[in-house]
Amino acid sequence: MKNLLFLLSCSILFISCDKLEEPDILGSYAHTPEDCIPGDNPEFSCGRFITLSAGGVADVLYGGDIISRTTYKLKGDKIKIENNDQFGVELTFKKLDDGTLREESDKSIWFPIEFD
Repeated sequence: MKNLLFLLSCSILFISCDKLEEPDILGSYAHTPEDCIPGDNPEFSCGRFITLSAGGVADVLYGGDIISRTTYKLKGDKIKIENNDQFGVELTFKKLDDGTLREESDKSIWFPIEFD
């Protein structure tokens, strides 16, 4: 009987571990619009970036100097970043085969970035 309970608990553990796998989209992505001229003042920056973290957490800098924390949801190859009180824009991305993201409203390409 103890062996049966042990096998049952091990099975449940292995099944649960499969659900803990994180999606392969985790990381940071950046996009700089064509008409963006970087300046010395980060308050007026036009560069954009997002960081997708485990647990559906997204940090978004969509121009300016304030990073907003919000949530995202996955549906197939689409990533939907939710709007909230701090970040009033809803963004939808499509994951492309080359590892980049395409923002669906303006078709801009966001490239993965690495921080040293």
